[in-house]
Amino acid sequence: MSYDSLTLRLVAEELRETLLGGTFRHIEQANPTTFSFKVVRGVDTRWLTISAHSVHARAHLINRPPPGQKQSYLADFLTTHLRRGIITAIEQLGWDRILKITVQPVSDEPIQPSPKALIAEFMGKHSNIILIDAMDDRILESLKHIDETQSRHREVLPGETYCLPPQQEKANPLALDNAGFTAIVESLPQVTWRGLFNNIDGLSPTLAKEIVARAEKMPPWEAYQQVIAYLDAARVAPQLLLDETTPIAVSPLPLHQWPNAICQTFDTMSAALCAYYEAITLKETMASERRTLTQALDKQQNQLQRKTKGLQTDLARAEKSEDYRIQGELLLANLHNITRGQTEATLQNYYSPALETLSIPLNPEQSPSDNAQAYFKKYTKAKRGRTRILQLIAELEAEEKVLQLYAAQLEAAATLDALQQIRTAFIANGYLKAHQRKKQKQPVSEGPFRKYTSANGFQMYVGRNSQSNDLLLRQIAKPRDMWLHAKQIHGSHVIIRNPENRPDIPMPTLLQAAQLAAYYSKAHHASYVPVDYTWARYVVKRKGNVAGYVHYTHEKTLYVEPALPSSKEDETKRNNRTR
Repeated sequence: MSYDSLTLRLVAEELRETLLGGTFRHIEQANPTTFSFKVVRGVDTRWLTISAHSVHARAHLINRPPPGQKQSYLADFLTTHLRRGIITAIEQLGWDRILKITVQPVSDEPIQPSPKALIAEFMGKHSNIILIDAMDDRILESLKHIDETQSRHREVLPGETYCLPPQQEKANPLALDNAGFTAIVESLPQVTWRGLFNNIDGLSPTLAKEIVARAEKMPPWEAYQQVIAYLDAARVAPQLLLDETTPIAVSPLPLHQWPNAICQTFDTMSAALCAYYEAITLKETMASERRTLTQALDKQQNQLQRKTKGLQTDLARAEKSEDYRIQGELLLANLHNITRGQTEATLQNYYSPALETLSIPLNPEQSPSDNAQAYFKKYTKAKRGRTRILQLIAELEAEEKVLQLYAAQLEAAATLDALQQIRTAFIANGYLKAHQRKKQKQPVSEGPFRKYTSANGFQMYVGRNSQSNDLLLRQIAKPRDMWLHAKQIHGSHVIIRNPENRPDIPMPTLLQAAQLAAYYSKAHHASYVPVDYTWARYVVKRKGNVAGYVHYTHEKTLYVEPALPSSKEDETKRNNRTR
């Protein structure tokens, strides 16, 4: 239900009871369209929120102001004119959704300033907050400036005279009797909510629909009387209607049009409105956060796909390394048949089952032997490139698993806290930028596991916690990867990636990985730590769902000193110190 005339009428009554005679002490701005006013009356302090939001325009009491933004010009202007001012009148203008709060400013000067009026118009996208001089209705300032190019009915500009929006010819709901209501109903082809809404002042679409819903079980006039009776503040029954956890409407009366809705009752309209708009804000915030995270995830997945495609193309080229080796071997085997100056040699390929002939381009300025060595050099270079490409592809496969994990977490996230935890992880991984204030340092990018490169060029992954350990073992590690862990000591799992499926891992790499496993264990202060290592295919999760606990076989043990791998920069600094 929108913030309608009936709701505003009841809120205005609440504000008169609690704020009349109070003093404006402070103004805070929650967002570009919403302001919170601190009002003190005696020992009682209240906060009034007024919003000109295009969808959620409203005014009501709140417990405390929401986190705010930097004060705008209008906030400073209102503070200048209203601070220390005494509220002398609060009224709803006719049946319009317009609230007027008259304030008498207080000054230390002999001549007191003229009274001011804060006017809040709650009209969808035309909502506005306007400050006028109450003596002559001259507009002093407004949230939105409306000139003749935007409206041909009235201008809302500083210096102009404030006038009400164009009025519609509708019946006064309090003055409407049975005969007048019957005349309206009889003028309609059928009793519809739109017909009532267009002919009776103060009705919102929701209230008009409520009259029609009640009229299904009673005469329309009786249904109308039941709804209008809640214009009496003594009969108001503030409530919030929910579809499970999704807010449907806030209302000063029971709504029969949603018979299956969950109903929460409140003592005041302001309390009901607070609950409704807090729920709406939470829902919209969650939707916005989910949309932002989904877009960031999609961007990362698209980048990953492009990188993978490019590496696959590079790998296809690198796979030709074997062709270079075969060409070099054939040239060596036929040196006696080749002479310097030839541009090509046609030789039988005895590496092929079909034994077909193979044409090999030659450099005529080189000897046959040098041509063969040139092909072996191409083979060595291409093979090194293939090894690096396979490592990069393995890294992308690991990142894909991480993105899949985040996608599952994002789909399952049912609270704002869960979404914000995912946002924190995205910022740490570099998927999103952190909101920067002034010159705060950028957070260090941290993925779900630590990454190191061994002296032999192998990628080493270290789990950060039990969930990260599980991810390494269950999603990242391949059967021919090497797994390491401090022997019978709590610590991180370490994986040495082996994308080429080599039958063994070089000892320097094993030692570095073992030092990492020792360093990220409970024994990292010890001189020497036993570290078990075995192929990942021999490591299995224990029964149950305890994260991080595994069973392994075929292990061997290294005794190492806990340490982190030295980077090239560290080595350079160390060498400079020893000179």
